[in-house]
Amino acid sequence: MLGITVAYSAPNRHGCLKVVENNYCASKRGITVAYSAPNRHGYLKMVENNYCASKRGGVRCLSILNAVFAVIFGLLALFLGSSLLTRFLSKLKSYCRNRRYPEGSIAEGYLAEECMTFCSRYLEDVETRLNRPNRNAGLNDHNLAETYLFQSYGEPIGKVEIVELDDISWIQAHRYVLFHHDLVEPLRNEYKQILRSRARSRRLQHREINKLFTESFHEWLSQTVWSGKDVNDEVKWLSQGPNRIIKRYSAFLINGYRFHTKYRERMRRTQNCGVVVNSSITSYASARDSNPVEGNVEYYGLITDIIELDYYGRWKVVLFRCDWADVNTARGIKEDQFGFTMLNFSRLIHTGQQLMDEPYVFSSQVKQVFYSKDPTDAGWYVVLRNTPRDLFEMGNGSRDDIVERSETLPFPEQNLDENIPSTNTQHQWVRHDVDEDIYE
Repeated sequence: MLGITVAYSAPNRHGCLKVVENNYCASKRGITVAYSAPNRHGYLKMVENNYCASKRGGVRCLSILNAVFAVIFGLLALFLGSSLLTRFLSKLKSYCRNRRYPEGSIAEGYLAEECMTFCSRYLEDVETRLNRPNRNAGLNDHNLAETYLFQSYGEPIGKVEIVELDDISWIQAHRYVLFHHDLVEPLRNEYKQILRSRARSRRLQHREINKLFTESFHEWLSQTVWSGKDVNDEVKWLSQGPNRIIKRYSAFLINGYRFHTKYRERMRRTQNCGVVVNSSITSYASARDSNPVEGNVEYYGLITDIIELDYYGRWKVVLFRCDWADVNTARGIKEDQFGFTMLNFSRLIHTGQQLMDEPYVFSSQVKQVFYSKDPTDAGWYVVLRNTPRDLFEMGNGSRDDIVERSETLPFPEQNLDENIPSTNTQHQWVRHDVDEDIYE
């Protein structure tokens, strides 16, 4: 029986049983017993015979494929870290389509993606996985910047409703536009001076003057412009106010964010209605405070309505109406022991019921946040900030400034004759300071 080799070929069985059968390979008195599996994927032939030993020889062979994978994963864990390695393994797992032969399925999927990537480099005007726009990219048409004020243009989602604004909402939305437009600033300062001169006889406080200014500026501007005051055409269009017939959306894409209204998310598990805006406010210590303090405050809210104002075909503005949490008192905002901001939406401010309220903000002003319910403190939510995908912090400079600087930089002058040796000059190209070696 010495030196006699016996080959065993098993019938087709379950994939899990084949692994068990292949784990036994022994010899008795030199008789080597080897297992020969049926034809399988080419990438798996090396994996199936990963163990082969004999009592006399004592040879143990590890498959080349397993060794390559072990080296690759080891290097990835060393240089990329555990988190990136986990992400890479998850990507490899997504290639698997045949669980019976996972290694071969992963290899085929990886090869197919590499081939498609290579071919897509030579395709023009064809949408592929590489040049496909982001899911929340929104509109990227620079011509819309001339139509929409405050860069509020984006991509609406869902059904568009045509509704009519009530009187208070129309004044609040139009007033917010007037208070933030640069061309109206000289007229705002002029009206404030008029109110201050009138307040001297009535002895009005600074806070009362600001209240009168907020309530009546839009009316004074309309009367002043149409009475014959010399202003440019843009101010004339703004002074008449927008059309009361507006467009209403339930979802909107802008600046890489996807925003939904509370009503759209009432039956969903996802959340896209949380926003935060940094606004400048004037604080008063008391009703008679003549020296108010100005500062920036972050307001947190939930989107309740998305509207598009139309200034009779000349300009358009997209505004978000929100339920704003009370960030001025400890009843609406606080900070926990871990430094997280917590909000309570049971007490709201700027609800829009009063004329002085400011429930609207521009769509380009807000950033997206998520509110996670605190399980230990009822009624309070933890603020989680969100960053849009494919957005990188490049400093305060705009993209136009970077392009302008790169286009205006002169190219350095080069004299190619200095780098090309003259034909009349003899150069030594062979080294004689080392011994000559010949390798066969």
